[in-house]
Amino acid sequence: MYFWHCAHWALWNNWDLLRRSTTIYSRFLDSSIARAQVQQGWPAGARWPKMTDPSGRSSPGEINNLLIWQQPHPLIFALYEYRAFPVKEVLEKWRDVVIETANWMSAFAWYNETTGVYDIGPPMYITSEDTSPNVTQNPAVELAYWRLGLDIASKWMINLGEEVPDDWTKVAGNLAKLPIDNGTYAVYEGIESDFWTDKAYTNDHPTLVGLHGWLPPTSGLNVTIAQITAEKVWVYWNVSNFWGWDFPMLAMSAARNGDQEKAVEWLLHPLFAFDDVGMPIGGARVPTPYFPGSGALLLAIAMMAEGWDGSQGSAPGFPSNGWDVRAEGLNRAL
Repeated sequence: MYFWHCAHWALWNNWDLLRRSTTIYSRFLDSSIARAQVQQGWPAGARWPKMTDPSGRSSPGEINNLLIWQQPHPLIFALYEYRAFPVKEVLEKWRDVVIETANWMSAFAWYNETTGVYDIGPPMYITSEDTSPNVTQNPAVELAYWRLGLDIASKWMINLGEEVPDDWTKVAGNLAKLPIDNGTYAVYEGIESDFWTDKAYTNDHPTLVGLHGWLPPTSGLNVTIAQITAEKVWVYWNVSNFWGWDFPMLAMSAARNGDQEKAVEWLLHPLFAFDDVGMPIGGARVPTPYFPGSGALLLAIAMMAEGWDGSQGSAPGFPSNGWDVRAEGLNRAL
């Protein structure tokens, strides 16, 4: 959950505040290596937890220990810091975290001799935590995030003047394709074709919209299919169950897909509420204040106001008609 709590500070250029907590990755590196290699028997790398106690031990819960979407997070924090401060000291500061993060990502992917590609999972839970971990394989968002993360790690090594490990290159270049079913991206490979109308899969985080919004375009992503998928999520997902960072994620998706009016609608949705002192309301799902909601709001606002890699014009995430958006001191999103 650290990403939604703190990633916005990178775009708002508040590095003094962000650096108070990004040290968790160096401080928890040893315990994450132990989690991966000693506790779970992986041959290499550090496996980052979803939630921990102050020492870095995983919080209790069977779901927590089978989630993987948090794994590439430190690579995003490292990249944003290097974009803001492109100096050797930043490369060296994050070196060990980057290496061990990518080492586990390449170890987790397994070579499928039948298909000739590297798959991820099972066992694993996806971001929405609502699929069976024993059958979940090659989930779309996690696959895209894996590609992005390994690409960031490889470029990090090049910038350091070091060799990119062969395992990283082999896995990144041969990961399974994002699963497509009937012209849209699927939650994971092999999920039932009618998952769109199955409440078991449409009642939690609508993470499919993150393929092109929260995440930048990744290798192999078809932007048109991603846009069609996002618009179908708007129709079939249970909006009454959206909460916290769902709304900013939906806004970032709409903005990157060119629907600025919809992006603003998601941020102003009546279910995305704040109390009389500005605290994000958790609703029926989680306690108030639910800070990932406010962190994600700030992330989306910065992205929509300053833009993202490849965006054009001023405030590209806001409507051009009826809005006069002024921003200064922000950083572009990936």
